[in-house]
Amino acid sequence: MAVADRPNDQLALGDVHSLTGKLVRLIEDEGLSVAQAANSAGVSVEVAGLLVRLHAIELEAAEIELDERLEDIERQCPGEDWWSYSDRQQSSIIQGTAVPNRIVREVVEAWQQRTGSGTRRLAARLGISDEALRRSLGMVAISARTKSGRRYRAQRQKTIRIDAAGRVVRALGIPPCEVPGL
Repeated sequence: MAVADRPNDQLALGDVHSLTGKLVRLIEDEGLSVAQAANSAGVSVEVAGLLVRLHAIELEAAEIELDERLEDIERQCPGEDWWSYSDRQQSSIIQGTAVPNRIVREVVEAWQQRTGSGTRRLAARLGISDEALRRSLGMVAISARTKSGRRYRAQRQKTIRIDAAGRVVRALGIPPCEVPGL
């Protein structure tokens, strides 16, 4: 992909991202108009306007995608006590690096009812211990422990990393794209 200001003036994709970032910084941080930012960056007003508009569209699309993802997760977890999640867990969910393990746990429990198998068989497919799988799904509590002189009580995990959740559902024969939030 390239953007042409004049017929033989081509910008590579990396250059476009860099130029867009520069234009946005000039407009937002320094309060310049699009024309002033274009002049400062050495491109035409038309190209600058196009890049700034495309940037705004990308931001809006990312925000809509995030909202839809979070709505899917909330639909999948009715009655979830979101206040009990730590800031770190909530940030991981928002950033898309983790999901509430309840989503995957319910898929695993449905598989267990359908097949009559326990988690041991699934854990073997994943190459992990049954206890590790059950802990990551929040089925059993992580033991109480002391770390750096501080005592932590036993507690259940509330989130599971996206990559781990994807491995679990794939081991069940379900594509991750069919599980909301993954």
